[in-house]
Amino acid sequence: MGFFGNIARALGFETEDEQVKVKKVKKTEPKATFNLKKDKIERPDKIDGIKVIYIEKIDDTKKALQIFKNDEPVLVNIEYAEDKSRALGFLEGATHMSKGSMATIEENRLLILLPEGVEIE
Repeated sequence: MGFFGNIARALGFETEDEQVKVKKVKKTEPKATFNLKKDKIERPDKIDGIKVIYIEKIDDTKKALQIFKNDEPVLVNIEYAEDKSRALGFLEGATHMSKGSMATIEENRLLILLPEGVEIE
């Protein structure tokens, strides 16, 4: 499950299968301290110190890239984007040009942009 699973769980994106796995593995504490369902916040600005940007229009990708340009990881929610494929392409190109990386946490919903030298365990 790892880091991505904890972030997805924090935002409330978990399936029934993942809930069963979490119940079986009680030895390790989740690293994410934020829980969307428990904290009753619909759109958090930060999750465990990582800024969250919600893309609705293509111009919103610029906000995410400004943070990314300052060598900070960024969570990007594209669930409500007008043109998901265009926003995704723009983000992929920008991360590639800056030698960073982009990982999908929840398909068609949640991405994380990682600057060069930042890895996820």
